[in-house]
Amino acid sequence: MPRDLARFYCTICTRSSKGYKSHAGLQRHETSKHVMYNLLPSHIQRIPESELRHLKNVIVKELQKRLKNHYYAIGEQVFSLHCSEDAFVGIFGAYVTRYSPCGSFYLCSFKGENAIETIGLIFDKKRWYQRDYGNGQLSFVQLYLSKEQNMLANHNQLQHNNKTSSKKKSKPRLSSNEELAIEWRVTGFKDKANHEYRAGALKIYFFLNQCQF
Repeated sequence: MPRDLARFYCTICTRSSKGYKSHAGLQRHETSKHVMYNLLPSHIQRIPESELRHLKNVIVKELQKRLKNHYYAIGEQVFSLHCSEDAFVGIFGAYVTRYSPCGSFYLCSFKGENAIETIGLIFDKKRWYQRDYGNGQLSFVQLYLSKEQNMLANHNQLQHNNKTSSKKKSKPRLSSNEELAIEWRVTGFKDKANHEYRAGALKIYFFLNQCQF
């Protein structure tokens, strides 16, 4: 049966469908039926290893800049930087938890006892996740905590919430405060003359905590 060019069709479904009236309708279908789909597209090109190493260093540097030692910094952090789809897949392709052909976005999630080591292997930096300010002050990406550390973290978070309760809070994007989430998607805008400017960017979400030893 020939397809209606005015409708949107799912490229993941193996069965034929009538398609969807809008791009948003197709995206809702993908989210409902294919939220675990993570097969990488065939158009990805190989990036030289030297370029990937440079991008890894840029990511770690930008993350370290956000490991602040100010008490009010405790909590969810986010930053973004531009990179190509090919470069993103070159670094994180083996860890993609969801790929959306309709939305052209990727999601990765790192959490659990081995998350720090796993990301360290990706970046080739063992101490990527913490910043030492001297005098026993440490700021770090919170990914896995022992029972004792978890009690301290909960205490810090409670105090932080009490001190910042009057501030407007944004909707949390992490499923827990022991997760580092990465997404890549194309973003952009149009000017008044309808000229469009778009580029790919990755965005990293993580939970910042602090301790003194």
